[in-house]
Amino acid sequence: MQTITSRKQIDPRLNQLAIISGAQTDSGKLSSDFWSLLDQEILSHKVKFPILEYAALALNKTLSSDQIGDLFERLAAAKREACYPIIGKLIQLRLKREIAAPFSQAIDHIIEADVWYACDIISERVFGEGLLENFEASYQQLLEMGSHQNMWIQRSIGISTHYATKKKLPKHQVEKLLFLMLDHGHKTQLYIKKGIGWPAKTIAKFHPDLIYKNEQRIKKTKLSKWFQNKINIGLSMAKQPPISYE
Repeated sequence: MQTITSRKQIDPRLNQLAIISGAQTDSGKLSSDFWSLLDQEILSHKVKFPILEYAALALNKTLSSDQIGDLFERLAAAKREACYPIIGKLIQLRLKREIAAPFSQAIDHIIEADVWYACDIISERVFGEGLLENFEASYQQLLEMGSHQNMWIQRSIGISTHYATKKKLPKHQVEKLLFLMLDHGHKTQLYIKKGIGWPAKTIAKFHPDLIYKNEQRIKKTKLSKWFQNKINIGLSMAKQPPISYE
């Protein structure tokens, strides 16, 4: 297994993939040669996520829409960790046209993957970027996702909130997401509470004033000890005093 950390390392492999795809007679499916090269020379190695996203951009330019559809299926079936930044980036490219369909596609991939890192990787790149691209439409999607029957989708609303907050989402929008996190802050299932608690810490770190502004609302809300502690950890990271829940 190699470690690939630069575009210079991956460019020859992407160029070879472009040559193979250009020589295909069937524009709807990826050839076995194409997939073997992608899997063995890129996906099976330790590749930095930004380089995988760069690869996704190259593949999006090289392949037809039908081939991209086939690529999604193959990446999902392969279930390698390196598959998910590519899946997330390819879906992310569709956010400028609409929100609902990319979100739905991302949800399907997260459920199929059924593992925390796939949830987090795709959530950041689709739901998190969606909040930055079109907040209101994305927020409406998150409202529904918070009550989804699948635990990874419930977790994903926290991952996307953490990501968008770090990426400097406007404060008034962060506040709406804080309220959404509070609505789910009572949950104690391990992966869900971790996902929901993460943005509580992030919001408190970057916007401690929002915590103090809404302190009474926070105290009156049924929250897990985990969530409460995450808020105070975030405040400590901002060098601000904790809030008392007693």
